[in-house]
Amino acid sequence: MKRSNLITPEGATRLRNELADLWKNKRPEVTRALAAAAAEGDRSENAENLK
Repeated sequence: MKRSNLITPEGATRLRNELADLWKNKRPEVTRALAAAAAEGDRSENAENLK
């Protein structure tokens, strides 16, 4: 059976870079926002602040 590439090497690199950025930058932002919401009480009442 012949294999076909579903993603180019450049596309794979872009995805890896995006994933690294999400872990390094975006995840800590979300964690801080959730911690702040939790400090104020019920997290469900603060859901609109996390958008």
